[in-house]
Amino acid sequence: MTLASYIALTRFGLGPLGGEQLSDVGGWARGQLMGVGMSPALSALPGSPEMIALRKALVQARRKEVGDMDATRKQLRQLYIADISARITHGATTRHPFAERMVLFWSNHFCVSVSKAKVMGLGGAYEREAIRPHVMGRFVDMLKAVVMHPAMLWYLDNDGSVGPDSPMGRKRKQGLNENLAREILELHTLGVDGGYSQQDVTRFAKVLTGWGVAQGKNIFQFRPPLHEPGAQEIMGVRYDGKGMAQGVEVLEALARHPATAKHIATKLARHFIADAPPAGAVAALAESYMAHDGDLRRVYATLMELPEAWRAEPAKMRSSYDLLIGALRLCGVPEMKAAPKQRQAWGIQSLQFLGGMPFTAPSPAGFGDTLADWSGPEAMLRRVEWAQNAARVLPVPKEVTGLAEAAMGPIMQPATREAIAAAGSPRAQLALLLACPEFQRR
Repeated sequence: MTLASYIALTRFGLGPLGGEQLSDVGGWARGQLMGVGMSPALSALPGSPEMIALRKALVQARRKEVGDMDATRKQLRQLYIADISARITHGATTRHPFAERMVLFWSNHFCVSVSKAKVMGLGGAYEREAIRPHVMGRFVDMLKAVVMHPAMLWYLDNDGSVGPDSPMGRKRKQGLNENLAREILELHTLGVDGGYSQQDVTRFAKVLTGWGVAQGKNIFQFRPPLHEPGAQEIMGVRYDGKGMAQGVEVLEALARHPATAKHIATKLARHFIADAPPAGAVAALAESYMAHDGDLRRVYATLMELPEAWRAEPAKMRSSYDLLIGALRLCGVPEMKAAPKQRQAWGIQSLQFLGGMPFTAPSPAGFGDTLADWSGPEAMLRRVEWAQNAARVLPVPKEVTGLAEAAMGPIMQPATREAIAAAGSPRAQLALLLACPEFQRR
């Protein structure tokens, strides 16, 4: 395998499928920028309306003390596991791994967590409905889809936020909730150093009052009685729009702000290049973002042209999820199809053991994306133990040494090559391959 092929498949993709190699890296990269639909395994899963109906049944049962609340909770949990299993299968088999990597990136950027009871069962639907359709589109469209989705509205408590001077606020004295407004500014758009003030957070929170969750097919609704009336000034700009239009206007302005371009560029450069992203790469990505009005496909194309992104050293540590998907892809598609239920169960168990189950990040900031976030002493011991278990569960290729060369040849150190070759059995060789430093990085 050439160095360029390794970088393309592992850094921009999710790892090679078996002994996959690229003869035309540039052609592969261009092809990866084309749109791709969801696999049948993902598209067949229930959507948000079904999840919301289940939650409604759970709430009604709790209030009336009728029905089986435990059964409803169990059903929501089972649907969450089904979502993650389908997601793992898709990642392990897709021929469009760059698009899938970007789904994972943006899903983490716009983090929601099932640790909040209301969000349980909604994580996968949120990703399919608000993230996947927009990964090759415009950032502003993804931003609006995310903010209007029930998972985000419930996760950050906006569904119950009431404008102090709204009809409902004057009547019931319900409070304003600033969580969603703050995280949009700090995490989703401008960044913590984006130039906004606490006053801007409060005013933006007022703009977002009335944005809530609906029952039925239309999962978003704007409720005028909860909305704070009047113009709001945010970061020196006056927004005179009325009702929901005011909030849309603010989101569109935030998406086009230079601070947002820099924030997004920094996170992309950190994910693909280094924990401390090079200033030149960040500047190039931010310039591309601004020049193309947040067209993400154009920004990705700029990323793939950056010399820093093609450096030989695998500077990034694989997350637990990335590591699992890389191992499944390495061991090949046909074997995975032979025993999907067993493999899916093991995939879930792997993430529970390693940490990093999707939609369980400890805060709205999502999972970390640096070496320190994934390489603590206990975490590394668990990875070694997991590699040993993986070698017992996954189908073992006949020629593990050849697979190692195909997967990591350009970066594999002599000591690693010698250790794998000297291992006593193919399973021991596979365990060493999955645990070696080269495979743990990308």
